[in-house]
Amino acid sequence: MTSDTVAAPAGARPVGRLRLAAVIMRAGLRSQLANRADFAMAVANGVTFQITVLLFAAVIFSRFPSLAGWDLGEILLISSIRMLGHGLYMLFFGNLGLIPHLLREGRFEAFRTRPAPVLLQVFTYEAPINALGDLVVAGASLGVCLSLLDVTWSPAMLGFLAVAVAAATVIELGLNLHIAGLVLRFRGSESLFFWLDNTAGNFGNYPLSVFPVALQGAFTFGVPIAFAGYYPAAWLTGHADSVPLSPVLVYLSPLVALLVLASGLALWRRCLAWYARNG
Repeated sequence: MTSDTVAAPAGARPVGRLRLAAVIMRAGLRSQLANRADFAMAVANGVTFQITVLLFAAVIFSRFPSLAGWDLGEILLISSIRMLGHGLYMLFFGNLGLIPHLLREGRFEAFRTRPAPVLLQVFTYEAPINALGDLVVAGASLGVCLSLLDVTWSPAMLGFLAVAVAAATVIELGLNLHIAGLVLRFRGSESLFFWLDNTAGNFGNYPLSVFPVALQGAFTFGVPIAFAGYYPAAWLTGHADSVPLSPVLVYLSPLVALLVLASGLALWRRCLAWYARNG
């Protein structure tokens, strides 16, 4: 069975994939809630990891009033968009990072023999409770930055913000799909999951203009994490004319997200087919 999409057995009641995913996720969440101490610890882990980002920004701005012309509220908007996108990615798709574990435990093979898409089974393997901590911190960060920004939020701007968060989620999904495919194809490539997470956390929360030209190009055209926070925040805060490379880039996050997702899905399917042939 080589395809990521497998037909249901004859006579089976058709169930929409989203509905099926919701049912499985609810069951996983109930299982996680059975042990409240573990649930609380998982949420606390997510909070602890993300709050260090905000503490680092606070330390920087305790010494410098602005960074490359961006004040604290504006930079918090960059990190808030990125962290909200990251939290949503972790909540719905974060189990991609468990693929190395599933391969080692032999559970990935079971996914390939069941009448459901492999990716859907990976996404719903367990409820990623720590994502709730990520979202709590991201929501708090957004609340703080909105109180600091001198911006009149029109419906169009709120819509742009919502699209930016969705694009950040899809960009992270697409990038991790590339890595998930490589994990199926090449041994030892699972460390790329940690590399991407660290790179986005270390570089994706700040204005692109503070980095060397080489990194500006890399984060725009190579690993496009700048579209998961910086470019949409530049439009929302009036910095569009001062972005590196081209002001047009501030509008392209949705397009980049779709391109990264399409590329990630294509690579995943090719690598899954290779894995099915070679084990």
